[in-house]
Parts: sequence; C-alpha cells; structure tokens
Amino acid sequence: MKIIAILSIVLTVIKLSISNCYWSENCHYKYISSKTPYQFVRGDIRDSIVKLKGCEPISIWGLFRHGKRYPSKSYGGKMEDALAIRDYIISSYEKGRSSLCAQDIENLKNWVIDKKMFSEPRSLTTEGYEEMLGIGKRFKQAFPALLESLEKGSNTIRPAFGIWIENSAKAFVKGLGSNNVHIEKALSDSDVMAPYLTCGKYQMDVLHNQNVFSEAEKYKFNPDYLAAKDRIQRRSGIDYILTDTNVTALYDLCRHTWSGSENKLSPWCALFTKDDLQILEYIEDLKAYYKSGYGAPKSEVFGNIPLGDLFNNFRRTKDGGKKKITAYFTHATMLEMVYTSLGLFKDSKPLSSANRERERKWRSSFMAAFGVNFVAVLNRCVDNEVSDYAVVFYLNEEPIRSICADGICTWKEFEDKFSPFLNTTIDFCEFRSEPY
Repeated sequence: MKIIAILSIVLTVIKLSISNCYWSENCHYKYISSKTPYQFVRGDIRDSIVKLKGCEPISIWGLFRHGKRYPSKSYGGKMEDALAIRDYIISSYEKGRSSLCAQDIENLKNWVIDKKMFSEPRSLTTEGYEEMLGIGKRFKQAFPALLESLEKGSNTIRPAFGIWIENSAKAFVKGLGSNNVHIEKALSDSDVMAPYLTCGKYQMDVLHNQNVFSEAEKYKFNPDYLAAKDRIQRRSGIDYILTDTNVTALYDLCRHTWSGSENKLSPWCALFTKDDLQILEYIEDLKAYYKSGYGAPKSEVFGNIPLGDLFNNFRRTKDGGKKKITAYFTHATMLEMVYTSLGLFKDSKPLSSANRERERKWRSSFMAAFGVNFVAVLNRCVDNEVSDYAVVFYLNEEPIRSICADGICTWKEFEDKFSPFLNTTIDFCEFRSEPY
C-alpha cells in the first residue's frame, strides 16, 4: 500500500508538471492589454448587424485603432537588449535550474527573430494589415447596398499622424473594394481623431509627466506583482536577478511575437503563468486609466471632439447629405478618451495600485487591442410615408447595449446625448506641440 501511495504521488507530480507546459496548455490566456490581436476580441458585423424593421442604413461613422504594429524605438531597444536572456534561460535549463518544459525550451531555441521588429519601429506588420483589410471586407459584406458604390463626396477616410496609421487606412479601404475612395492626409492642430497630440498642456501635464504612471509604479511593490516577478525568475532559472525593465521587455517580447491571425503562440510567453499575464495586464490598465481614461485630466474633453463630429455627420445626412461612410483611423488613446466621454467601462471605484480588481470593467485588452473600433450606423425608417431615424452603436463589430435601450437610439435620444458634444473647446491647451 505504501508503494502504491508513493507511486500515486509521483504520478500526480508528473501530471502537474506536464499541465504546466506552455506548449501543451489547452487554453492560453490571450489578453495582453493594448497589444492583444484583434482576432481575440472581435465579433463579426456580418452576424451581429442589428436589422430594424422598415429601416435601411444610410450612413456609417467609425473610429478605428490601427492594426498591429512593431514596437517603438524606445520599447524595441529594451526588447532587443532582453534577447540575450534567451541564452541564459537555455543554459539554466541544461543545468537543471529551470522549471520550463523541454518543448518550451526547444521552441525558444528555434525561435527566429523578425528583424523588422527592430529595424522598422512603429511600422504596420503584415498581420496588422490583414486585420484592417478584414474589417473593411466584413463591413462591405454587412452593408452591401450602402457601400457597393462609393462615389466621390460620399465618404471621408482620414488617418491621424503616423505611417502605420496611414497604412491601416489603406488596408481598410482595400477591404471595402472601391476604387473611388480617397484617403485624406492627416490634418494639423486639433484634428478630430487625435486632438490631444498637438495640445501643449496635455503633452506637458500628462504624456511627458512620469507622475501620471505613479499608480502603475506603486503596484510594482504590491505582493501581487512581487509574487509574479518571483515566479518568472524561478521559471526562467537564470542566476541573476531580473529587473522590472527585464520583466517588461520579456512581456513585450511575448506580446509582439504572438500571431493572432495564425493563432501561433510565442515561445516567450512560456515564461509567464496565466496569473503573471493578468498581473502585467493590470499594470498596463493602470497606465491607460491615468493617461487617457477616467483618471486623466481633460480626457473626456478630448473624447467629446470626435463625438461632436459624429453628431454633425449624421445631422447633415438626415438633412439630405450624401455621406455614406466616415472612417477615422487613430490611436488607442483616442478610443479610451471616447469611452470616458460616454461613461463606458466605468468602475465604481478608481483603479488603484493597492488592489487589483479582477472583475473590473476597464480592460485595455478589450477596449484598446489592435484594430478596435467604435462605430455608429444611422438608419432611416419609414412608416406610413413618414421618415424617422435610429442610430445603432457597435464596438469591435458587436452591438453596444449600454448607450441606449437595447443598443438602439431614437433620433431624439441620439440628439439629446450627442448634441452637447458640439460645444467642446480645448482652449486650455495654451500652445501647440508637434505630434511626433
């Protein structure tokens, strides 16, 4: 009986060890904050389109984040420096100090770097292009009558500053399959889709103010984070202490080398447990919350600007205009500001370094993944030859039900909620700054 008991314990240990192998996990944690592939959070507008009886869609307005891109020069440099850790991890495994599985080590050994990740900072990746192309195609299929013929003057397609954003717009337009669509150049000053970029006061008080990230930095002293850091250290088995910079760089390697379109795992992610990834995701949520969310000064004011543009576009269309689609391409920051203006994803308490709320609403993985989009569709409804209008909202190709009842706003509800955004000013900016 004693021998059987010992064998049972040994078998249990072996089973637990196998279950902790990253390569063989049945369900991987895929939510990696603003670097989450669109494939993991999207719906499908073709299936989820709200069809109203007696109504037809006559205009679409959308705000789209760019597709997957390579990291910036700053983050890329730290990631490139962290590549040397791979040799230490492999060496530690061979010395019996690592708790990683053999296949995970082999996958890390065989991993081939995409050199563009460091030589072409911020440029749109092939996957990012495919993400945006797919969105355009699905919208064309969901609204065939409206988007079949986009004659001159019937559309506005404009990207914010950045070649990766311009290329995202090009991919979307290609997905629409129309030769008559002209992509406008990014405008200077307070453009609709990124007014904060040239706002001197915001740049000075928020983007270039390290105190904005104080909650995220304080969280790195929380037992939650310290335990995750220790697990990563023990899992890798390396014989020197990982710094917070090392941990962030390894996390970024995991995030940037995971393909959503091919559902191809990154061997770098084997360094993290599900808990580790959730903790690192929370750090990113804290950063976004205080940079462009409910914890950021003037965030909702910037969000009002595109929402005022939305109202103006639909009002003109209702009054006889011919604008079939307006699509703006921008950054995650702008989407987060719009959510803040609308009161979406608002938690009852501010996000804090003291306590990670696991059921929080503010989740950048879902709100600010690559390719995320906030879209409104204006419908004209005719009853006994009397026209009325209704607006339906979508987030990532799924209806949003919290703006109006059942996700459908009457024109009166839409006007009441959105017309106040027209009065927005950003005089507080004081001076203009260059976007990049």
